[in-house]
Amino acid sequence: MSGVRRRRFLVAAIIGNALDWFDFTVFGYLAAPISAQFFPVDARWAGVISTFGVFALSFLIRPLGGIVIGHYTDILGRKTMMVVVIGTMSVGTGMICLTPGYAVIGMAAPLLLVVARALQGLAAGGEFASATTFLIEYAPDGSRGLYGSWQIAGQGAAIFLSGAIVTLLSSVLTPEAVQSWGWRVPFFVGLIAGPIGFYIRASASESLEFLETRATSAASAVSPIRAILRHQKRRVVIGCGLVIGGTAALYVLFIFMPTYALHVLKRPPATSFLGPGIGGLSLAACCPLAGALSDRIGAKSVMTVAALCLLLVLYPAFLWLKDEPSLMRLAATEFAFGAIGSLYGGPFCAAIADLFPVKLRATALAAVYNVCVALFGGSAPLIVAWTIAATGNPLAPAYYVMVCILSSLAAVIALPPARRSL
Repeated sequence: MSGVRRRRFLVAAIIGNALDWFDFTVFGYLAAPISAQFFPVDARWAGVISTFGVFALSFLIRPLGGIVIGHYTDILGRKTMMVVVIGTMSVGTGMICLTPGYAVIGMAAPLLLVVARALQGLAAGGEFASATTFLIEYAPDGSRGLYGSWQIAGQGAAIFLSGAIVTLLSSVLTPEAVQSWGWRVPFFVGLIAGPIGFYIRASASESLEFLETRATSAASAVSPIRAILRHQKRRVVIGCGLVIGGTAALYVLFIFMPTYALHVLKRPPATSFLGPGIGGLSLAACCPLAGALSDRIGAKSVMTVAALCLLLVLYPAFLWLKDEPSLMRLAATEFAFGAIGSLYGGPFCAAIADLFPVKLRATALAAVYNVCVALFGGSAPLIVAWTIAATGNPLAPAYYVMVCILSSLAAVIALPPARRSL
């Protein structure tokens, strides 16, 4: 396969995941103005918690979307379902762009917001599994870690881009303008990328590894999800452990951090998004390096170092921010989180994909990833915001992530040798 064609397929795989993360990150970053538009309540944290509740609700739908889309990805193919996923995601984004606020249409506004987020949740549920299997199965020999790393690098790039756009909006618009209409601008930016991604994915070819497996494997009467639960229990548990720490770290340390900077660190809106944006850039730049390193020395070694480093730095980092919540400290902390997180995220996709055989891979990834993301990632901003509001403890984010990282460390230690057979 030519290098140009391979790069095109690489873009086809990562563009949907990047769009997914851009929309979800922007929603988390703009929780305050969105809450004012759709949940106009007086209590300081009540509107924000309501918005993060919608944020979490969409994640509870992800396992359903993931299992259904993952099932058909293993039957119909990776490319076909990647096209379906990005189309559904674009519809949800368009609804968020165009839905009037509570002051205009009353209770219909939050209800339509819930529908839009539900569509995004269904699409996002199938995005990671379909695109990750596509990437891993297209990777040349000895480059699965590198190719898989572009999924997480795409997430980092989306975090950076969303942070940059929201920072720009907060700098050039008044707080009133951002709350009134400016919060919609990033969603329009994301909406533009939808048709581009749809076209690129529709013109891609199917994964050869999938085609070879479908041609040589007899059709099974047992559904993929039943086969996974029957024969892959230990690997499912390991996969869940791998996801829990990584997803908690991403959603707390990057998605929730602008809200944390605004309400806890008392940073102005224009600078609250800068630190997480820098963290996203660090994650995007370092993930391919970590993925390539894992191809040389193994995913287990790289991910073990990452988990131990996060456990060591989380508490002192948040304590450091609490003592002096300056922009410089916020940016430095987020950059460090991104760099350390890349050591985990770089090898992550190849490590979890190699747990499962090709004929069950998409379904297994969708089930494992989305259930854990719903329980420990999408709900993380809600849990952390509620904990801070209830206890007044600004170190709650560190405690939450540290507990989740411990489960990932145990899973990394239990990782079996990489599976290469079909």
